[in-house]
Amino acid sequence: MTRTFYRCLVWMHPPRFRERYAEEMEWIFDETATAGERAFLFCDGLVSLVRQWVVRSGMWKIALATLGALIQARFILHPY
Repeated sequence: MTRTFYRCLVWMHPPRFRERYAEEMEWIFDETATAGERAFLFCDGLVSLVRQWVVRSGMWKIALATLGALIQARFILHPY
């Protein structure tokens, strides 16, 4: 059952990433022996998922621009 969850986690990555790394990620997961090692792989997979969708996709630029606009609006509307 944990393998199914891990495969779903891998599947949620962007297509180009999956094409390149899915097979290797699943092989490493299958080779892990302990529950602690598998828990670490789940955490690593979640971090990778966020990194691939947010950082690599450029969404961080939109978030940063929005934050900058909100800060500017705050100082324009309430300068003191």
